[in-house]
Amino acid sequence: MSSNNIDELKKFLEDKINELKKELEYYEYLLSLLETEGYKGFVKGNKGTEEIIKNSKGEIIAQIFFTPPIIKIVFRSKIQPNRVYLNVINKLLENEKNADKIEYNLSFDKDELKEIIIENVQDEKLYNKIKAGLKPVIERLSY
Repeated sequence: MSSNNIDELKKFLEDKINELKKELEYYEYLLSLLETEGYKGFVKGNKGTEEIIKNSKGEIIAQIFFTPPIIKIVFRSKIQPNRVYLNVINKLLENEKNADKIEYNLSFDKDELKEIIIENVQDEKLYNKIKAGLKPVIERLSY
């Protein structure tokens, strides 16, 4: 194996480990909410909200969970976005990353988009701004 391939593999593994650490931190946070608030407090109370996104046929295509400071968009149907839609999503989130210091990650399983996790969303105003930008794009993804 050439040293270039080893360096690429090492970087890939380091990035993956960091990504998994962030994911673990997120799940530990959610677990702590469930343990202290119970499921109802997590989904509905002052601490978090859950919304659904439907396509034009009325089918649920995604759920949005907002528990400050994290937005998690979980896709419920098979979504294989083309490059144009991915570029739009990335552009929207990059604009917010630069303006409001958010972090985000798009999670795939093969070619299917499984979830979008957005971190450092500190208030309802920013949440609504991000949701308003992403919702129409997500609704169109299921066509």
